[in-house]
Amino acid sequence: MKKNKLFKTVGVISALVGVFFLGAFTSLSYENMLDKFSPMFEILTYIDRNYYDIEKVDYDNILDEVLKGTMRGLEDPFAWYFDPVETKENEIDTSSKYGGIGSVVQYNIEFECLQVVSPMAGSPSERIGLRSGDLIITIDGTPVSQTGYYESVNMLRGEPGTKVILEVYRQGSTETIFFEITREIIEIKSVKSEIIDYEGSSISYIQITGFNAPTYEEFQNALDLTRDSQAYIIDLRNNPGGLLQSVLNISSLILPKGQRVITIRYRDGQEEIYNSWGSRYNSYFTNKPIVVLVNEGSASASEILTGALKDHNIATVIGTRTFGKAAVQTVYNLSNGGEIWLPTAHYFTPNGDDIHLVGIEPNITVEATAVSLEDENRALTLSTAAVDIENDAQLFAALEAIAQMLGVGVAN
Repeated sequence: MKKNKLFKTVGVISALVGVFFLGAFTSLSYENMLDKFSPMFEILTYIDRNYYDIEKVDYDNILDEVLKGTMRGLEDPFAWYFDPVETKENEIDTSSKYGGIGSVVQYNIEFECLQVVSPMAGSPSERIGLRSGDLIITIDGTPVSQTGYYESVNMLRGEPGTKVILEVYRQGSTETIFFEITREIIEIKSVKSEIIDYEGSSISYIQITGFNAPTYEEFQNALDLTRDSQAYIIDLRNNPGGLLQSVLNISSLILPKGQRVITIRYRDGQEEIYNSWGSRYNSYFTNKPIVVLVNEGSASASEILTGALKDHNIATVIGTRTFGKAAVQTVYNLSNGGEIWLPTAHYFTPNGDDIHLVGIEPNITVEATAVSLEDENRALTLSTAAVDIENDAQLFAALEAIAQMLGVGVAN
């Protein structure tokens, strides 16, 4: 049985050598390629023939490590391999919807269990009484210490309407507590909005936490709710990016038709130019001040939107320098159920700037103040934004800048 797995592993690696590497290293012939990577097969052969604990060998794990090492060997911080479990997590992140209990959890190494970071607002976890800091010891009677992080998280998920029983240790309790929770559809909201009344002006605050599949529709809904405001704040802080199509769609809601959003350039010099196709929402922004909030966590798609609005002088950018990720990653599915994210192009802002590993400098630099991670995690399922003008220095600076643009509270 182990040998069958070995040959399967060798077969996958052979395919990678013959196909993936052949495309990646065009300077090597196919024969040279096989010769170059023959040590892979030599190692597997030595393991199969001589390794003392051969029955303990997990060839799937070896394959995962080979694939991770391959991508690391590119020495590109944006060339990634995801194993089959991580690939499934990526699909959930992109769709922003799954069946589960609605808690953000992390693995507690000391006690080998899941620790609740925060129940999400309105979720089954919150309603049943789970709290931040609770330690999930068993799931349906199975110890988390046996199943590990990913399998345990997968056990929390499931079909809506089904039940899961959690054994929980809570600090201060002498005995563990059992919770029976009915799973529901959990929808992560990537757009949150609120109307801020500042110095007598109505200002729309719209936070985008990621550019996922539902983000375009959520952003339109937010605009419909805030269309009568006098100005806009678009908060892209700690937004790591997401789908290219999503940010192109959203850019077209703001930028007038025909204005450049980005230029994508491939290694052979070919270019794809994306201009705004415009929409009825363009009029919402006409002659209204717009501020974009960014920080070092604003990356990729966030920088596409920021760069377009800044280069066209449509928005004032406030915060700190952005992350600097202008690599366009193409996702390739692998036969083992995993996937690689391979940088295949760079994008350039409308002014032709390559911001890769450089970032975008804001028009007005304002350092950030601390935020509560627990509050952010609880708000994942909410479409209403929580604003804290007194304790958010960057948001306060945005409001002050807009007040000045509107001529509110400014001596003439």
